[in-house]
Amino acid sequence: MSEDEPKSAIELAMEKLRAREDFVETPLTDAQKAEIAETRSFYRAKIAELEIREESKMKQATSLEELEAMKDALAKEKEHLNREMENKVQKIRATKAAEK
Repeated sequence: MSEDEPKSAIELAMEKLRAREDFVETPLTDAQKAEIAETRSFYRAKIAELEIREESKMKQATSLEELEAMKDALAKEKEHLNREMENKVQKIRATKAAEK
């Protein structure tokens, strides 16, 4: 990247983090990367399965209120699964920090 090209938001954020004294950048191992990819793939599949199952139920909704309730429940369950996925990813990332 040449100096006259604008930096992305990620590049700017990383520069700010590196400037902090308490920031330690630890690269992930290949095993951690694979485990993170597998975890994300697993949860994305669970979410896709949930969406397919719930969409078929939504087609059978008899009222707008019932449909809205189903949509809300789907959104909450997707949020829960995403949060669970990110917690597992953070634990995987933390395993290297704990090994040091």
